[in-house]
Amino acid sequence: MIGRALLLLRESLMPDLEERVVARLRRGRQWRKLFNYLLVELQTGLGTPRLFVGKPYWLTIDPTNSCQLKCPFCPTGAGRGVRDKATMSLERFRQVMDILGPTLIHIDFMNWGEPLLNKDLWAMVALAKRDGIDTMVSTNLNLLRAGEADALLDSGLDRLVLSIDGLEQATYERYRVGGDFAVVVANLKTLVRRRRERGLVKPRIAWQFLAFKHNEHEADRVRAFSLGLGVDEVGVTPAYLPFRPGVKDEWLPTRSDLRLYDPESFPESPPWQWEESGPREENGAAPQVKVEVYAAGKGSPRRRCNWPWAGIAINPDGSVSPCCSVEEQEYDFGRFFTESFSRLWNNEKYAQARRHVSSYAAGRTEAIPASRHACERCFSIGQSRFQFPHSWLSEAGG
Repeated sequence: MIGRALLLLRESLMPDLEERVVARLRRGRQWRKLFNYLLVELQTGLGTPRLFVGKPYWLTIDPTNSCQLKCPFCPTGAGRGVRDKATMSLERFRQVMDILGPTLIHIDFMNWGEPLLNKDLWAMVALAKRDGIDTMVSTNLNLLRAGEADALLDSGLDRLVLSIDGLEQATYERYRVGGDFAVVVANLKTLVRRRRERGLVKPRIAWQFLAFKHNEHEADRVRAFSLGLGVDEVGVTPAYLPFRPGVKDEWLPTRSDLRLYDPESFPESPPWQWEESGPREENGAAPQVKVEVYAAGKGSPRRRCNWPWAGIAINPDGSVSPCCSVEEQEYDFGRFFTESFSRLWNNEKYAQARRHVSSYAAGRTEAIPASRHACERCFSIGQSRFQFPHSWLSEAGG
């Protein structure tokens, strides 16, 4: 009876705790990371607005927010100009590791740019590996300098994700505007060959195929095609789409298994442009709007977003975004290199994010489109979760 009560208590206070993560950290004897992980998960479950103990265990860091492609739904590719251009230096990254490295479990080296444009990328990965951190780089692979395949392999990178959304130039360039499918395949073959010649198993190479209406006919052939080139993993992923006129008809797949959204409720504009999001409530508060646009999850319990407690997104200039999905500079939570981390991590913007996410997950609050706080405007809370790679979870550690 007592054991059952303790289990229920654990499930209520630490609902997102992954026992596989705990087991993996124990196998690797990464006690500081394990202790931090448990502390953060406990406070996430409690919904504490400030974390005076514990640091993020998940980092998304953007080596550069420049890119050579013009992907239409990316703020960088579309040239929206919502964030200043910058490239992170190795010295600045070393400062990040000095503060967060001992407790970090995972780093994504990517966000709004092409990471291979930063010539210090592989030195950054090698630095992260000294702290025993699982590492991932996501790239369009249109660039691979002479000798860079070996630099990549030398870095100790755990996982390389290739964003390739087609099996021929015509379908590939429909979204990856300016990309060259033949160059990408040639660069992939070089990586696979050098990895084989050196007798290495890392990095694991994953082919990521974003599904759209124009390429859904290729989705069933991606696995065989990419495995034939030597990749280790294949993912056909429904794409997140912007809400604006024409997107549903032009980009939303007809196959239900390849789309995130219900076609019947897919809006022509984002919630903050909806007519009902304009007028203020009688008490002067910004109005709340119930937003249900995703095909899955309707009627099911809401999930808490763990970004405000467990993750941090650092841009090339050191500015800190609410999460990896917030594009605009105006919603930044602070700056990593110009204030103490404890002050940044517990400032009012973070506290406000944690209060809103907890209230939203409990069903007490809806999205507040008129808010100037990115988390209150968000209608995707709980849709995105940290996904620890199966390859890392299954490792012996050490």
